[in-house]
Amino acid sequence: MEKNFELEKRFGAKLAYVRKAKKLSQMKLAEIVNMNFNYIGQIERGEANVTIKTMKMLADALDVEVKTLFDFSF
Repeated sequence: MEKNFELEKRFGAKLAYVRKAKKLSQMKLAEIVNMNFNYIGQIERGEANVTIKTMKMLADALDVEVKTLFDFSF
């Protein structure tokens, strides 16, 4: 179970990193993907179990491939 939580935290940290690199606020990203900005915050803190569909929507909104969000060497 701990490993899953670690993966979620790392994914969330990478999402935040890419979002900030694209100069988007959580609010703006949430608006683009039609989600609540609180949910974006939960994802970025590793508190949400994200579906593949959501990952794809976020990646598309950030104009990156999904695999980019799993490259934790940043």
